[in-house]
Amino acid sequence: MQRLVIPVSETTALHWKQASPERRAKLIQMFCEFVENEKKEPFSSETFSQLLDELSDKAVANGLTQDVLNEILHES
Repeated sequence: MQRLVIPVSETTALHWKQASPERRAKLIQMFCEFVENEKKEPFSSETFSQLLDELSDKAVANGLTQDVLNEILHES
């Protein structure tokens, strides 16, 4: 596996540091799927929108609710 360095906001970095190993693994998997999908199809706002819809559907199917999302985003 290769390592990437990606500039992110301080808030994003903080949330990453606080995330569990399982959560990080899921986010890495989602990021890889996004990048690999972009290579197969020219990147467009439609492609991005479709990917977000797919990710949203997966998150809901795995039990993510607005309350859980808010809790994750506001953990400190």
